[in-house]
Amino acid sequence: MAVHLIIAEKNIAARRIAEILAGKAKISAKKDGSANLYEFGDTKVIGLRGHVVEVDFEPGYDNWRSATHPPRTLIDAGIIKRPTEKKIVSILQKVARKADLVTIATDYDTEGELIGKEAYELVRAVNTTVEIDRARFSAITPDEIHRAFAETKPLDFHLAAAGETRQIVDLVWGASLTRFISIAAKRGGGNILSVGRVQSPTLAMIVDREKEIEAFVPETYWMVRLDSEKDQLPIEARHTHGRFREKEEAEAAVAGSLPPLTVDEVIEGEKADRAPTPLDTTSLIVAAGRLGYSAANAMRVAEDLYMNGYISYPRTDNTVYPPSLNLNAIVSDLSQGVFAEDGRWVTGNMRQKPTRGKKETTDHPPIHPAGYGSPEKIGEGAWKLYEFIVRRFFATLSPDAKWKTLKVNMTAGSEPYTATGGRLVEPGYRTVYQYSDAKERILPKFTVGDTLPINAVHLDEKETQPPARYTQSRLIQKMEELGLGTKSTRHEVIQKLISRKYVEGNPLRPTLVGRAVTDTLEQYADTITRPDMTRALEDHMNMIKVREKRSDDVLTESREMLDRVFDQLEQNETLIGDDIMEMTIEESIVGPCPVCGHSLRIRRMGSSQFIGCMHYPDCTFNMSLPPGTWGGAVRTKDICPTHSLHHIRLVRKGARPWDLGCPLCSHIASNTEALAMIPGCDEAIIRSLHEQHLYAITDITSKTPLELSGILGISAQKAEEIILGAGDVINRLRLRTEMKKFIRDSITPRKGRSPAKIARALIEEGVCDIVALGRADPGLLRKAGLSETEAQEVTMAAKEAGDARILKETGIPAVSLKKYREAGITSPEAFLSRHPAGISLASGVSIETVIRHLALISEQYNRPPPEKITKGAFQKGQKELTDLPGVGEATLQKLADAGVYNRETLLAARGDIPGISPDVISKMKKKAETA
Repeated sequence: MAVHLIIAEKNIAARRIAEILAGKAKISAKKDGSANLYEFGDTKVIGLRGHVVEVDFEPGYDNWRSATHPPRTLIDAGIIKRPTEKKIVSILQKVARKADLVTIATDYDTEGELIGKEAYELVRAVNTTVEIDRARFSAITPDEIHRAFAETKPLDFHLAAAGETRQIVDLVWGASLTRFISIAAKRGGGNILSVGRVQSPTLAMIVDREKEIEAFVPETYWMVRLDSEKDQLPIEARHTHGRFREKEEAEAAVAGSLPPLTVDEVIEGEKADRAPTPLDTTSLIVAAGRLGYSAANAMRVAEDLYMNGYISYPRTDNTVYPPSLNLNAIVSDLSQGVFAEDGRWVTGNMRQKPTRGKKETTDHPPIHPAGYGSPEKIGEGAWKLYEFIVRRFFATLSPDAKWKTLKVNMTAGSEPYTATGGRLVEPGYRTVYQYSDAKERILPKFTVGDTLPINAVHLDEKETQPPARYTQSRLIQKMEELGLGTKSTRHEVIQKLISRKYVEGNPLRPTLVGRAVTDTLEQYADTITRPDMTRALEDHMNMIKVREKRSDDVLTESREMLDRVFDQLEQNETLIGDDIMEMTIEESIVGPCPVCGHSLRIRRMGSSQFIGCMHYPDCTFNMSLPPGTWGGAVRTKDICPTHSLHHIRLVRKGARPWDLGCPLCSHIASNTEALAMIPGCDEAIIRSLHEQHLYAITDITSKTPLELSGILGISAQKAEEIILGAGDVINRLRLRTEMKKFIRDSITPRKGRSPAKIARALIEEGVCDIVALGRADPGLLRKAGLSETEAQEVTMAAKEAGDARILKETGIPAVSLKKYREAGITSPEAFLSRHPAGISLASGVSIETVIRHLALISEQYNRPPPEKITKGAFQKGQKELTDLPGVGEATLQKLADAGVYNRETLLAARGDIPGISPDVISKMKKKAETA
């Protein structure tokens, strides 16, 4: 049977394309690890996960500290491709081997074409003759998909080459510069200093703007205005001079503003309020910023809407609808549900030609709705953005709004004033689009010569304001103006700056480390921080698309540029490292140590992090922090009024920041409950511990009874009891933590029911470890929020995990435990209920080892130890039994389980061995007697 393989960029796109092309045919979905395959008829559709291969340096360049391959050698290092999604690649190539036609259906842009080329190469590696074509579409809707598959084209290798060139350029620049700067500043692990071709000039813009704000000197100026009224309507008029730089001039204007206020001129006019133009990627991100979306979140939501067929492709520079786009059909499709009334209005008032922006391209149309969606279908998180896209589309097809304007020039004494008003007379596009201000200022009717009262004259003192910090959306606009990055990557660059802790907040401001890296690079290698070089490379990579440049030429140019950068860097390596270290040490200082007064600092060791005193080892005060996997600890600007320490925030990519607050307040709160669990450790003792800056249980267990008695003023015996009790509490807390992790791994969170809430409810009922959880009443688990099935599954799994822990703590090594588990012997009860011979045969563990392990378990459960059987005697006994006719492995196991492991025990056995009939036992005994 002929096989048509379709390759989509993501699983959700693959599923949608399969549903559209299959029509009424049944689709079978198969999942193998991370690979999903959809089949109908002779067609198979597979979804990638974006790039399933990546570019990397050839082997030998992994070691950052290598003397053979220092950072500069990465410029000319060989580039290889390696799979990142091995399961998807495996399934793709398996299907491709038998395919008669392959259609690449990835997103149609530079990145999508590169992903398509990667898929093309994977197919060609296993099937050199199959026909491969390309489906290009701008929306995942039935009309677009059917059209794209009816009008397939060849893959655009020049477009893909531009993407691949950018991929290699960014790898080489990012890796070589990041390694150099990080090594110079003695940074490593999760604390490296990232430098990039687009990232660094973008960061420099934010830093430079902050310097402008800091250097800004406000200037005082004065504004003069007066209040009047006519026909019972209040009027505010402004002095036509505008800003007065000298206060004396402003005061003179106030003094000269004498009644009456006389109307000198009335100017009536009309103003056209132009309907907005179609959306490209940048204008979408800007608008989404006003709706409360970050740049990265806006693109993530837009991508989801596109994949589900609600909007067109969200990565486009086009602001002009192509003639082929059926605008009327889209309006008709949207004219239902929540948009029914708006759609009818647009249909009845549609402008002759839609509005158009300044940029026109041919790859994709502007972003527009592709299908009707309701709030229920789309979900609260995406609805605001989808509704905006729909209303923006409606607005581009609607007539302009019209305003009546009124300007009234007046005189008060010798001083000129003016008042302006505006009234919306034709709402036009504003009927369906409420995303821009349309504030009317209604003035009464005026006639030249009218005289009005002056109710008050105001002298307002003001100051000039510094330039505003960049919002994410404004920064993306600026990046586009300067040619930094692409429409697909600009939001990712900003997100990387945030995740690297180079910038924070919105509007964006640089952190200490972001500023330190930028200041140092601007001093010693300023070409990295300027947009010129990056813009030139971007222009040349775009020329690859239209065959005006070759990839090899651009890569050579990039390497030459980077060589010049390293000429600057290597001359100043020591100065660069010293500067960054000196400027960034402050970023980790939290405040004064409560014990010695020296500075406390955030410290990291691998994935663990804590706050320690910089006067160590003379002062050993420290506070633990959650592990780095929960998020990197950074200080915030907030300071605790009690302890004068900066608050701490945990920041992790892809997750919301977690604010810990004051680290010492948090440290005290999290340990007080544990201290109270220690027998004899009452409030007075806890207060004494805190006065001596001992907050954690480990602070107690690290002391000798004599030291603790001296600190607390208690007897040495009492101190020893507290230390022993503290050790016991530490063990109990460890078991409790182990149970919490088990519940977190076993329970699916639901609304109103988190694993932490379940664990808390169980602990309150006295279920504090996995062993107790395995023995808990299922009713208790249901009360904590689990279903009956979940309660059974959790107790069963907890019993197994608890039994394994008990056996391990008994002294049975992991290698033996694994063999016992594979034989189904998973609990102490299972061990004690079986004969050592049966356990040995079932698990493959030698008889002597089994007996030793059983002795350990028996001692723990106050049972008599098993009889000893030597290895030699056991092997001899097994031979005696297998020599008997009809005794195979299965019978041997049944005999061993019953304690029959040699001729002697067989003759002594009763005739009721499970699984063996009494007649067979009798015959075996007769044979054994005569043997």
